[in-house]
Amino acid sequence: MTEVREVTLEQLLQACEHRAARQKELLEKYRLPLVSFTVNMPGACKKTSDSCIIFREGCNALEKKLKETGCSPEYYEANNPDTGYEAYFVVKTAERTLKAHMLQIENEHPLGRLFDLDVIGADGNPISREDFGNSKRKCLLCDEEAHSCGRSSRHSTEALMQKIHIMVDSYSKIVS
Repeated sequence: MTEVREVTLEQLLQACEHRAARQKELLEKYRLPLVSFTVNMPGACKKTSDSCIIFREGCNALEKKLKETGCSPEYYEANNPDTGYEAYFVVKTAERTLKAHMLQIENEHPLGRLFDLDVIGADGNPISREDFGNSKRKCLLCDEEAHSCGRSSRHSTEALMQKIHIMVDSYSKIVS
């Protein structure tokens, strides 16, 4: 069982800065597109038994997709700080192709809505969902944009966590 620790906003912001710096290092070193993978987890506890399952399944789905499509990962790194699980995949393929594969995972995997599979081009520019005609992500609980629901605190963290737990529990029953 993963020990659940609350993190502060300051810790989350520092983790974001650290992730951006790590992304920049990897882009400069490999000069190839990069997938930066984190788990979409609301609230102050980013490492839970559910987020652990989501992260593991996301990494597995990503590795499987790369293998299926003949995309060659040049580098892989996974970290598990208190601010949440994160992984980096440097991939030898065209960045738009890579983003298309990541969107397919996010849109088709039963837990894909909980995966944050950001693709950053070799030039350091992120490739957005909207570049592919995809709409912004929807809230887990309603049909509004997730970003606006989150900023307005429309739903309680408990309600969101309960929905995530139901999704993970349902998925675990399917695969076991």
